[in-house]
Amino acid sequence: MTTINVPTREDVSSQNQALFDNLKKTLGMVPNLYATFAYSETALGTYLALQNAKSSMTGKAREVVNLVVSQVNGCEYCLAAHTMVGKMVGFTDAQIMELRHGRASFDAKFDALARLTKNIVENRGHADPALVDAFLAAG
Repeated sequence: MTTINVPTREDVSSQNQALFDNLKKTLGMVPNLYATFAYSETALGTYLALQNAKSSMTGKAREVVNLVVSQVNGCEYCLAAHTMVGKMVGFTDAQIMELRHGRASFDAKFDALARLTKNIVENRGHADPALVDAFLAAG
């Protein structure tokens, strides 16, 4: 097994140190995955730019997708990270658990999104037409 050492702020370039500072301010920490990207001069900044790019989806909707995908894929690291972010965007513990299982009884739009996301991931991109219709009908 290969061990990858996670760099500290002092181990990375000044450009990446500034990104670490912003992450710490925003998230309260620098996730290990993000820190590891900082071995590259450009990877962390590029990843964060993609994550923070303008989107028609709200932050809460993105976390619905992230929580469902993390659960279906069984990624413990992603589940932990997106559970934390889910709380930061306003989901309760009970809502997060429901979202992880591909449902959102507390919100019709999030429910349609969660159900469709789960279906797409489980079926490798092949969506059930009824779920697509329900998603579109939910707005």
